[in-house]
Amino acid sequence: MNKGFAQQVIKKSHENVNKCLQCLKCTSGCPIASWMDYKPNQINRMIQMGYSDKVLGSSAIWLCVGCQTCVTRCPMKIDIPHVMDSLRQLAVKEKVSREPNVTMFHQLFLDSVKRWGRVHELELIGLYKLKSRQFFSDMQLGQQMFLKGKLKMLPEIAGKKDVKRIFSNGQNNG
Repeated sequence: MNKGFAQQVIKKSHENVNKCLQCLKCTSGCPIASWMDYKPNQINRMIQMGYSDKVLGSSAIWLCVGCQTCVTRCPMKIDIPHVMDSLRQLAVKEKVSREPNVTMFHQLFLDSVKRWGRVHELELIGLYKLKSRQFFSDMQLGQQMFLKGKLKMLPEIAGKKDVKRIFSNGQNNG
């Protein structure tokens, strides 16, 4: 147990997870909770209890899609997706993950945003395939997405300078 873990998460996320009432509204509204090893309310409780290894090693922090359903349902207005993002950053920093490809994908995603001002999907997929050595695992799906115009050869760049400024200020740098 890490007694200072809750304070570390609060400081990083600016969200007071200690306010969680364990009402389960976040979990009952979460569209992907059934695929998580720990549900959103369980993550909050484990943070409160100082179970940093379990939280940072969980799949839940990587599966959260940031849909904000939990935030709209939470009576305490805890921004759980923001907490999850902060937990991902801590997991990357501390090199804690049961799935090394997840942390690699996360870092490649952030690098793409830094470079282009938004994610460039084709570059992200290509680099991920090279680094993970999973060259042909979903080639047919990628081909279909490319043919339907879902994967662009070059990204549409908007606000690139603003994104670079954000990363240079040390915010969200994985």
